[in-house]
Parts: sequence; structure tokens; C-alpha cells
Amino acid sequence: CMFQPKTVKIGIIGLGAGRWHIESFLAIPEAKISAICDIDEDKIKSITTRYGIIRSYTNYEELCKSDDIDAVSICTPNYLHTPIALCAIENGKHILCETPLSTTSEEAEKILKIASKFPDIKAMTAVRFRFNRDAIYIRNVISKGDIGNVYYGFASYFKQLARSLRKTNWRIKKELSGGGTLLDNGFNLLDLIWWIMGCPEPVEAFGNIHSENPDTSVEDLAIAMIRFRTGATITIESGWKTFIHDGYMALRIFGTKGNATLWPFRITMEDGRHITTRTADHSRIITENPFMHFVNCIMSNKSPISNIEQGTIVLKMLDAIYQSAKEGKVVSIK
Repeated sequence: CMFQPKTVKIGIIGLGAGRWHIESFLAIPEAKISAICDIDEDKIKSITTRYGIIRSYTNYEELCKSDDIDAVSICTPNYLHTPIALCAIENGKHILCETPLSTTSEEAEKILKIASKFPDIKAMTAVRFRFNRDAIYIRNVISKGDIGNVYYGFASYFKQLARSLRKTNWRIKKELSGGGTLLDNGFNLLDLIWWIMGCPEPVEAFGNIHSENPDTSVEDLAIAMIRFRTGATITIESGWKTFIHDGYMALRIFGTKGNATLWPFRITMEDGRHITTRTADHSRIITENPFMHFVNCIMSNKSPISNIEQGTIVLKMLDAIYQSAKEGKVVSIK
């Protein structure tokens, strides 16, 4: 067992999304940002000036080999998630990986394989919705059986991708991102509804994707249906060229004794009761955020709630949706 550190020294790789990670870790007393890494020296300069982080690298392998780092935050374009994760774990570093965990489940399985040789390493996907207090409450209600046997759920996430991102951003280039809105927003959305339902085993998927933007090589819209071993079904829809500029999110789960809605939070019971606010005992749910959770898992040697095994299963479901869209038929998930 590794000794429990007093502070967790963190290296941030990728200074696009990494800025948000820096702000988040700076708010945690037990975390210290020891180094940053990006191939863009201008980004390094602006971050160094702004946050006073002295050590910087343009090569992630050098950062991963540094003895002065305990953990690595991976915030690069998706295609680099796997190679950086492998490098970090092989060098004994804990990893917090920005979503999606990787571009495909096959790539994610490489991370799983290496991680299994380093049992002390904490490897976590930075899914933020799992730390939403209402989501945690709904998950608890469902696991206690309060809304009965869950048989259906749906989740939607629509937004309008900024025009500035539509031609140049790595997210719209398949070779860099691995996919469009389904992999980007869809990963978080599917992860959330699946987790709230207790992570049932997926059996098959059917889906369709649309690419409406001639400048991109990825999909703008995805709709899918997934069936689970439990008999439950979910549908998810995700779009980023929908002209919904302020974003639209919905999630609802139906059980034999009631239903639960997130955004806006509401639980409706068989006997006609509505729960629209969490009562006093529920407000005791202490919510961390992914960054606090990651640091706490390292400090107290606990397993992260959003582990890479689960991240890999989410990618298996997404892979099956892409395959189904391509082949025009239902695809089984193994």
C-alpha cells in the first residue's frame, strides 16, 4: 500500500480544458499543481503568467517521468488520451482523464490492461454530472426501490456549438476527436443515466447519426436506444448544431411505482406524491466535484466512483451506436 501523502502533486496536460482543471485544483488545499504541459508555448506562457506555475513541459512523456508529480490530469484532444494514460500509469502516476475516456472501447481497454498491473494507481474519468446533488439523490431513490422496477429512461443534451469551433477546432476532426456530439456530450449523458439506473449490463444498441455541417468529419446529431439485461431500455439524443443557444438538457426515468426527473428535479410517486425539493435529510448528501473526489481517493486510498472500467463500458455502448448507425441494424454489445 502506498503511503498517504499530505498533498497531491498534480501535472496538467493540455491547456485548453486544462484551464478549468487548474482553477478546480487550485481551490483544493490538499492539491498542488506542480507542472503544466502543452505543445503550444503561447498557452504555457499565458498560464504561467496567470497562475504562477513555474514548471512547464512541451512533451508529456517528460512530465509523466517527473518524480515530483503524483497524479496527472489529461485534458488533451481525445486521440491522445490513451497514449498519455498509458505513459502516466507506467510511470506510477494516478490519472484523472477528461471525458470521453478514450476514442473507442478498444483503446480504453489498453488503459485497463496497464492499470490492472498497478493496483495502487487511481484511474478516474472526470464525469461531472455524477457529482450533481439531484442526480445522486435520484440514484439513491432508485437503488432503494422507491420508484419500483425501472423499465425506461431517456436523456437529451442539445446545444449550439460556437461558430468559432465549427471549422478549426479539434472536436470536429474525426482523426483527433474520434467522433462528434455522441462521443463529446453523449459520453457524459449516457454515463449519467446509466449510473443513475445502477449501471445495468447493456445488451444491444440501435442508433442513427446525422452530419449536417460540410466542414466537419463528425456527427452533429445522434439518437440511440439501448436495451439492458434487466429488460430496461433507454433512449439518448445528443446534438450540437440545434440552434438551441442556451442549451437544453432533459433526463427522466420511469419505474413501476413512480418516475424521476432531473432538470428540473422532481420525483413523482405511485400514491400521487411529488418530491420537488430534497428534504433536510437529503440535503446532507455531501457533493464533491470530480477534482475533490480524485484527490480524496488518492489521499485515503479509495476507489473512484467513476472508474475506468465503467468508462470502458460506456465506450462499448457508444461504439455499438456508431456501428448500428453505419450498418442500419441493431448491434449486440459484448
